[in-house]
Amino acid sequence: MGAKTKLKGIDISHHNKYNLPPFEKQDFIIMKASEGVSYKDPMMNTYIEKLPRDMLYGFYHFARPERNRAKEEALNFCKTIEPYGEDAMLVLDWEAQAVTQPIEWAVQWCNEVEKVFGKKPLIYCSSWYTKKCRPLLENNNGLWVAHYTKADSPKVYTYPTWAMWQYTSTPYDKDIFNGTRKQFEAYCKRK
Repeated sequence: MGAKTKLKGIDISHHNKYNLPPFEKQDFIIMKASEGVSYKDPMMNTYIEKLPRDMLYGFYHFARPERNRAKEEALNFCKTIEPYGEDAMLVLDWEAQAVTQPIEWAVQWCNEVEKVFGKKPLIYCSSWYTKKCRPLLENNNGLWVAHYTKADSPKVYTYPTWAMWQYTSTPYDKDIFNGTRKQFEAYCKRK
């Protein structure tokens, strides 16, 4: 039997501490690590301790570019995940007020994180916002798209394809990775 070509997983934060499915039934889990320049998700370490052995995982940072500089937020993220970041997929969550700010901020954040961990973070954004993501595509940052649809695939504009797709938030955020375990692991490794 061949490798699974699409993996199923969830993304979680402290908001999910009471309504989580069994971690063992997931192919991967992406956890909120940080936000802004000082916030650390209080459930991150608890979730890490619950991860099954050999579980694929990653971390995301909720961007606040309307308040802070990219380098300061990247530093908060890197310090928060420092003991675990070497083996994880890394993501910048670009939504809420962030979408009103220059996309160059996101490119700078991704570059700062890459300097520390030696791998390119993905950008998480809504499907409609992918029209503005050309600078991230040109910077070789992968795409995690949020698009709740019954279609077989989300609509993306600038990017030729997506790495991950958040397809629902009911009863929690569910995601599909567009590839095999080996391809997921490639996002987690230092280049």
